[in-house]
Amino acid sequence: MNYDSNPVRLDYSNEELKERINMVMDSRDHTTGITFVSLCYQLVQMGFQEHRVKKTDENTILISEELSAEDQVRVSRILWELIWSQKIFLLFGRSELLGLSNGEDRFVKY
Repeated sequence: MNYDSNPVRLDYSNEELKERINMVMDSRDHTTGITFVSLCYQLVQMGFQEHRVKKTDENTILISEELSAEDQVRVSRILWELIWSQKIFLLFGRSELLGLSNGEDRFVKY
């Protein structure tokens, strides 16, 4: 049995990944949204739950909770597509009104 702590590759098509992103966005508060890092973490968790992570061989146990760079690019492209189609928007910087004092930009559903 081998353990692999490398970032996780997801086994979703782009359309399936877009559906998962929308599922995560639908589950979030519509005023505070979600950071990119948190979104990627949740997508990795979904991938594990749905047995949709890529493994080099069946005897390897994946232990990372970080999304691979390649899949981060795919997520970014889908997010920009959703922004362009006005399904989500970016809440920039910090907003004391919303309790976001860490300065992270967040994606928020329209």
